[in-house]
Amino acid sequence: MKEKLGIIGGLGPMASAQFLELLTDKTDAATDQEHIEVFLYSRPQTPDRTAFLLGQSQDNPYPVLLDSGRMLESMGCRVLVMPCMTAYSFYPQLKDDFQATLVNPILETAAVLRARGVRKAGIMATDGTLQVGTFQQAFSGCGIEPIVPDRVHQAEVMSIIYDDVKSGRPADMERFHAVAHAMRAQGAECVILGCTELSVIRQTQKIGAGFLDAMEVLAERAIEACGYRVKPEQQVCAAAVAACQ
Repeated sequence: MKEKLGIIGGLGPMASAQFLELLTDKTDAATDQEHIEVFLYSRPQTPDRTAFLLGQSQDNPYPVLLDSGRMLESMGCRVLVMPCMTAYSFYPQLKDDFQATLVNPILETAAVLRARGVRKAGIMATDGTLQVGTFQQAFSGCGIEPIVPDRVHQAEVMSIIYDDVKSGRPADMERFHAVAHAMRAQGAECVILGCTELSVIRQTQKIGAGFLDAMEVLAERAIEACGYRVKPEQQVCAAAVAACQ
């Protein structure tokens, strides 16, 4: 059974565009007609997820996320995704309020790491994601020790996300690698790109080995959830984790 895919997008806009490109690249299709039918609802006016989770804004993004998903459901989408890892802080509520399946890249990333025997993994994500602890909880539940940046390095991550990528500027790769190096020094066998803006960096700049992109995991699982196949040569998740060890 082939299902339509709904993308709750615009969180931010470039991440949504990159996700759609990933989805297209990874789908095992020989013709246009063999690709997934996709509805992208790009809604950049959705309130900032991190600001709300940190108590810096009273503008709750949940009603907008819910409304976006229901709009996509009304178009016949039975599978939904959000190319925004911080938005999955609202996953427990959304999965119950949606009729469609909401694919969770954080749980799926933890499953990929567990399957490859990774014992410790570093997390590069927003302050909001780290405060809620979605990655930490998922990893701990799979027997994986989560490693997060210290205060100074986390400030660098936030600057890369907001001051570089969201502002349309190239990421400062020296700072990017400094954060990853610090977590590897604590025993991280793999560093997770746990923010879709960081995924944009992976697709536009060379970051080297030792990283697993949660948005790539999301794309592959979305393809499978819709009843399609991932190209064998595009199944990079396992290879990426293997390269970390």
